[in-house]
Amino acid sequence: MSELTVSAGSTGARVAGSGGRSYDVWVELAVFDPAQWARAEQALAADEDVREALFDGEVPPRLEGVLARSGLSLLPARATDLTLECSCPQWSPCGHLAAVLGALAAALDDDPFLLLAWRGRDRGRLLRHLGALRSAAEESRAEAEPAAASERPLAERLHDFWTEGDRHRSLLSGQERSQEPGTAEAATAPLGASGIVIRGRSLESLLQPAYEALID
Repeated sequence: MSELTVSAGSTGARVAGSGGRSYDVWVELAVFDPAQWARAEQALAADEDVREALFDGEVPPRLEGVLARSGLSLLPARATDLTLECSCPQWSPCGHLAAVLGALAAALDDDPFLLLAWRGRDRGRLLRHLGALRSAAEESRAEAEPAAASERPLAERLHDFWTEGDRHRSLLSGQERSQEPGTAEAATAPLGASGIVIRGRSLESLLQPAYEALID
């Protein structure tokens, strides 16, 4: 038998027959379409144990179960899922096909990633997609954490509720260097520009006399 080749949707080999002749054998399995692969990759990326095993170069036994929950199966569910062809003159499944199926089983046992490739996704591409999904999930969690912290009940935040925030502290620091303490300008500067205009005058300029009166 010539070297077995496994590609998207097709496994093939050339098998020696009687009389010195050789025959071409193909075992075909439908590839997942783009929507199915997107669903499969989402499911694999969401399962941390399976995902990290794949990154470690292993195809864990649980992988098939993870895909099954998404309505998918890497393995053919029935004999009719496979298309078997041999160039020999026999009509029924022949010994050449049996030889290739046996070699295919051994190859999948040695490298389970070949089954993924047979379904249309080679190892490198699969891991790139899983890596991108993992990064996107980590970014979403990082963005959600500050919001979640701000939604804590007030009773859990009393220790820092009345402290000034980093932005306010930095504003005060800059203004302390540029404004004399005890002036109306120093009092209103940390507020920044409000963008509110009343009868042609900014809100800050309208508040200025009130601050001056308080300071005086």
